[in-house]
Amino acid sequence: MEAYNQPSEPKNPDAPYFSVQEVAYLLKVSVKTVRRRINKDGFPHSRPGGRLILISREDLAHYYEADRIAPTPIRRRATRRSTPLAA
Repeated sequence: MEAYNQPSEPKNPDAPYFSVQEVAYLLKVSVKTVRRRINKDGFPHSRPGGRLILISREDLAHYYEADRIAPTPIRRRATRRSTPLAA
């Protein structure tokens, strides 16, 4: 049984499609990161059964190459100053 929010090693590394958990394992990111990229960044995917999300091997390869060339920027929180600015 595959844990829903845990990356898992692909059962068949030569498969034409991968689950979200398998893609997270292959990209070495969290499942939440893969889902976020699907929802916000337009990560290519398909939903053949409605809820099930599958990512094709070709789409994963294209995304991986594009991300290596221009990685997704890391958003950092603004730091708070301990002392107010002098006017």
